[in-house]
Amino acid sequence: MTALLEVRDLVTAYGKIEALKGVNLDVQQGSITCLLGPNGAGKTTLMMTIAGILRPRIGSIRFAGEEIAGRPPHAIVAGGAALVPENRLVFPNMTVLDNLHAGAYQRKDDFASDIERLFTRFPRLKERSTQLAGTLSGGEQQMLAVARALMSRPKLLLMDEPSLGLAPLVVEEIFRIITQLHQDGVSIFLVEQNAHMALKVAQHFYLMEQGKVTFSGTPGALAEDEVIRRAYLGSARA
Repeated sequence: MTALLEVRDLVTAYGKIEALKGVNLDVQQGSITCLLGPNGAGKTTLMMTIAGILRPRIGSIRFAGEEIAGRPPHAIVAGGAALVPENRLVFPNMTVLDNLHAGAYQRKDDFASDIERLFTRFPRLKERSTQLAGTLSGGEQQMLAVARALMSRPKLLLMDEPSLGLAPLVVEEIFRIITQLHQDGVSIFLVEQNAHMALKVAQHFYLMEQGKVTFSGTPGALAEDEVIRRAYLGSARA
């Protein structure tokens, strides 16, 4: 496989406090890669740095062969990477349809067919197309956040805690959507606390602790690690 995203020696700081302390990882073309870690480990900081929302102090981020570290968010979206942020962050006072239009704000072509395809994939959004996004359920807002990101036709979808705060049945639906997107050819870099669900879809895992990557391996290697099993899967091997 070819690395679509390459992060090397990445340091991002809030003032004097380094949230990322030399992070190295790859996301392979055509893969689902999952990043695990406790709260405060730096996972969201990493996603925001890749997406251009935060500027790294030092280090490299190469996407599709080009250096993107320090580029503004709109340039990174235009280049083919889109973020589904933690807590969804839909535009609450805009309709579902207007949120989708916002996701295509840089496009100059006719994207009506994309909206129809997304409405086929997310029929509940079609039913609520004229409804204000702030009145949707948590699961519906998550679907809208994903659909909005897809309006930019990304090569890489960055997903920060897509199952956070959702009911188990909705979590299953979100992961079904993730699997379908992967089957459609979208590469996905996923930050997720639900390791059980992530194990069903991801091909590679990283673990981040205190701003550093402390584990890199396959789902099998993850499941074999006793410490990780206790922390993220809730059990040790018998």
